[in-house]
Amino acid sequence: MRTTVLKHTLPDGSWHVDWLIEVDETPRPRVPTFRLSDRPDQAGLTAFAAERLPDHRRLYLDYEGPVSGGRGHVEQLSTGHVVSIALAEDVLRLEVMVQGLLWSWQGTRVDEALWRFLRIDRAD
Repeated sequence: MRTTVLKHTLPDGSWHVDWLIEVDETPRPRVPTFRLSDRPDQAGLTAFAAERLPDHRRLYLDYEGPVSGGRGHVEQLSTGHVVSIALAEDVLRLEVMVQGLLWSWQGTRVDEALWRFLRIDRAD
């Protein structure tokens, strides 16, 4: 399973980060996606808020370029692999390997679209 962090630049020049996460090996056409203001793979980040977006097409895990409908442009900031994942309606716990580093996050739904993610230590 894969994960991708995209920089989505809008036509007005503003931008945000989209984080796409494959949740299982099933070749589903769409994958869960979150909008963030910070990269979830940056060193020192211990918490962040994220907006749950409608699932994005799987092709965006590998895509860079213009977004259809004049909605801007995306570029990959990082890609990696999902090491483990547990997804429930209101909780997402995952470990991802990005650029040789293991990141562990637990996300909790705050309301309809808002999620809060906290970095968690791995219990070995």
